[in-house]
Amino acid sequence: MTGIQLLMLYFSTAVSVLLLISGGYKVIRDFISAKFENAVAEKAAATKRMD
Repeated sequence: MTGIQLLMLYFSTAVSVLLLISGGYKVIRDFISAKFENAVAEKAAATKRMD
């Protein structure tokens, strides 16, 4: 492999990894946010039933 080909390979690998990380971060963030919102809603419903 020439130096240019090696550089292109490393660049495309780095870009792919960054895209995977950023996409994975969004999915995990949305999952945690949904879990938190569900817990808050359940607690509010439980509090409302006790009143």
